[in-house]
Amino acid sequence: MRTYRVPRCTRAVDRPSSPPVCVQCGLLTRFPYNWTRPGSKVRALAPRFPQPTKPTMAAVHVHQIYYSAETRSRLDPGFIPLDNLANDRPDWREYWPIRRHLLQHPPQGDDFIGFFSPKFGEKTGLDSSAVAEFVSRQPADTDVILFSPFFDQIAAYWNIFEHGMNHHPGIFKTFKMAADMLVPGVSLETLATDSRNTVFSNYFVARPAFWKEWLAKNEVLFAIAEAGESDLAARLNGLVKYAEQELPAKVFMMERVATLLLATNPAWRVQVRDPMLGRLDPLFQQYRLELICMDALKIAFNARPAEEYRTAYRFLRNQIVERSKAKYEASQQAAAGGRKPAN
Repeated sequence: MRTYRVPRCTRAVDRPSSPPVCVQCGLLTRFPYNWTRPGSKVRALAPRFPQPTKPTMAAVHVHQIYYSAETRSRLDPGFIPLDNLANDRPDWREYWPIRRHLLQHPPQGDDFIGFFSPKFGEKTGLDSSAVAEFVSRQPADTDVILFSPFFDQIAAYWNIFEHGMNHHPGIFKTFKMAADMLVPGVSLETLATDSRNTVFSNYFVARPAFWKEWLAKNEVLFAIAEAGESDLAARLNGLVKYAEQELPAKVFMMERVATLLLATNPAWRVQVRDPMLGRLDPLFQQYRLELICMDALKIAFNARPAEEYRTAYRFLRNQIVERSKAKYEASQQAAAGGRKPAN
């Protein structure tokens, strides 16, 4: 049988006629008729003071897209298969099945939702169990949880749009026009995106509120591109280089909308699975410390936009570029002379 300690005022005399609550401190001066003194045989009648409980984390529902029998065979059984076999609009890539699902099943409730590509496990080294376990450990007021890989790519560029400009030549003007349409006044030249707000490959889970905002912003660009009546539409639908092929620029802008929302609105409460735990590109393996410092400088800049942080960032990046270039030239010379390059 449980017992309870009930605080009482010791200044007041415990008389049957006295008021049950002390007018000076608010504590009990005597026990009401249905409360019991310690040691009584009817302790079950004692008041049960509610204990604070830790809020429980919402469930997570991750949909994994497949677009062929081969990609379907590679799905994580712990994720929800999202059929894109019809692939009605290949020009929109993964935005098409995500859009279709969100429009057909508008996000409701408070659970986390995500949409991952078939390569999620390959790129992040995580499976559905690891995702669920990580989500379960986050604060209950979290809005968005990131699982971005490629820490080297996050750190090596001032923002994710500069990263896109480097990998898709000629796309930056499209980024600027589209970003200004979604977040008027934003400057992609000065905006710093770091490991706390950068999303690669749409690898994030979020509550319905964020998905509604994400969809609303993307639908603005979708309508412009589909109408095809403006310079921005032509740019969004125009082809840009992607590895050994060409894809519409709109695909790469859509992939950056989540980052744009998080980087320009600190009200979103974000948790991040440490991207430094992932693999680094062999080119950046020896520069791990520099990359950590560069990411830290961007975080500092976002806290206080001092030009000194950008100057230090550029210095570190230039050091990496120069050392990489020197190493490459040495390897080329060694290959020409039949010698092994120096480490």
